[in-house]
Amino acid sequence: MIRSLAAALALSTAIATPLFAQQAIRSKPTALPVADTTPAPKDIPYPGGTIKLEVDATDTVQRIFRVKETIPVAAAGPMTLLMPAWLPGNHAPRGQIEKLTGLTLTADGKPISWKRDPLNVFGFQIDVPQGTKQIVAQFQFLSATA
Repeated sequence: MIRSLAAALALSTAIATPLFAQQAIRSKPTALPVADTTPAPKDIPYPGGTIKLEVDATDTVQRIFRVKETIPVAAAGPMTLLMPAWLPGNHAPRGQIEKLTGLTLTADGKPISWKRDPLNVFGFQIDVPQGTKQIVAQFQFLSATA
């Protein structure tokens, strides 16, 4: 019995030793590089034409601005819509993205999906369908209540 106990102890030690050795060779987590797909800003005329902006600021009790923005489209394919991050009078990019709500986008009257840019919280990525002439963005801006 002592022999079988000693053999079992030796066998379990032989099996457990490589398991403990593997603990020591594990590598630390490494961050993967993330590609920024947001195009760099350019000071050029918008290629699609004139952007039309309609703002309804009549809800003075709740201080909600209802906005309809018509964006002419120059070409189909991926497009990133950016909310301004740098506002007049601010010394840093402090746009009030947290106050934007209810965003819906349509392409020639048909709803299109959007997703937030993974790196730029002010960016919304869309895929403009073929043949689209304009994108209409509708949203609400919740201004300060005091």
